[in-house]
Amino acid sequence: MTRRSMIGAGFIGLSAALAGCSRQPEPPGPMLPDFTPDPSASGSATPSAQPSATPTPTPTASSVDPLPVGVVNALVFGTDSRDPKSLTGNADAILVAQLSADREKLTLVSIARDSYVDFAGGGKGKINAAFSGGGTERLRNTVSDLMGGLPIHMVAQNNFNNFIAITRWLGGIRVKNKNATRTRVISTGRVVEFEEGDILLENTDALIYGRERKTMPLGDLDRAERHRALITGLLRGLQAIAVERPDEFEVMAQNVVNNAKVTDFDPALVGDLADPLKKINLDAVTSLMVPISRFGTVGQASVCIVNEPRTRELAEALNSGDVSGYVAKYGEGYALTGG
Repeated sequence: MTRRSMIGAGFIGLSAALAGCSRQPEPPGPMLPDFTPDPSASGSATPSAQPSATPTPTPTASSVDPLPVGVVNALVFGTDSRDPKSLTGNADAILVAQLSADREKLTLVSIARDSYVDFAGGGKGKINAAFSGGGTERLRNTVSDLMGGLPIHMVAQNNFNNFIAITRWLGGIRVKNKNATRTRVISTGRVVEFEEGDILLENTDALIYGRERKTMPLGDLDRAERHRALITGLLRGLQAIAVERPDEFEVMAQNVVNNAKVTDFDPALVGDLADPLKKINLDAVTSLMVPISRFGTVGQASVCIVNEPRTRELAEALNSGDVSGYVAKYGEGYALTGG
């Protein structure tokens, strides 16, 4: 798997939540729809709402690290398409994942979808429009430019339907929930409560969890933190399978890969990812966000104003492969920085 990344098997489960910034926290009482996966979805992703009978592969005794030497960076994003066959729309959940050269340290950096940035190739606007107006490569290059030329080794894309399928394949995603919230699902009237602390998100609840922002104090910024919690929880689930049930790992990891669109990744080699996955210390994930100075407007559009000096410092840290100095200076908080 030369020049490929294990992140494809784990990070593609990022919630395709709608991740919009707003000027102020919105009033409580959000009403969010449930979505049911369509097993007929096709294209680059093959969602499957219920597990099918798949032969269990014979485990291989390989300890070869299939990753490229050095730090590995992945762009992970989710689109807001509700069409199970579509991976188009706006890139409403955007995140950069960095895996250290020793495979032990994982850093997740969210980018607010309304961040006002320079587009690769010219122009300015909300970063989510880099995808809707120019496709995956334009978003990839825009994120790389924002991060000081950070090399992006692979890209993983997901949507609502596929995220639900991934959640079901894993038997749920366990997260450490920072903000207790309560919401009502508009399509069913079901009230969903997410208690603070360690919780298990099953079926459509993981998507609902990742989309919520109106009942949280920092709105979109809190929602982006939930995206990072979902990524960590998804990786934890895959890691447990790799350690406790290695004979099932290849099947489970293949199901994850099949429920997303992944570039620069050979799905035939997914079984080789168990060893590097086991090395990640998921109790010490660094959870960050591209710093936002304030909410503002450009024309009639609400945008997130990026703190450019601090973003340059973050970019330098990521490009060096070590964000510890940045974290020591600023911490892992994501409140508005001012300015």
